[in-house]
Amino acid sequence: MKAWTKLLAAFAVAVMTSAAVPAMAVDDKPATPAKAEKASKKGLKGSVVKVDGTKLVISAGKKSDPKEVTVETDDKTVITVDGAAAKLADLKPGQKVTISPDAGTATKIEAAAPKAKKAK
Repeated sequence: MKAWTKLLAAFAVAVMTSAAVPAMAVDDKPATPAKAEKASKKGLKGSVVKVDGTKLVISAGKKSDPKEVTVETDDKTVITVDGAAAKLADLKPGQKVTISPDAGTATKIEAAAPKAKKAK
């Protein structure tokens, strides 16, 4: 009887150990390139505060805790407003923008056209 108990206990330990190791290995994996690319596609979102030369200053973050972020641009930065090609100077304060990547020099800035003000 003692032999069966020891064998059963050893089997239970082996099963629990083998089940725990793969679960830990999955958590320790670095982000896959696809996940990193998907995260970078989201980009930095905010609204235009001002354009200062080749720099774009936006208000990003939560409305309750906005942060001004200065984004560097260069001659390779692609800027679009509602899908149409535009220039950095075309961006106006208050316009919503999405900037990729969310760190470093911007390669792509997508903006929505400013909303028309309602006539009273």
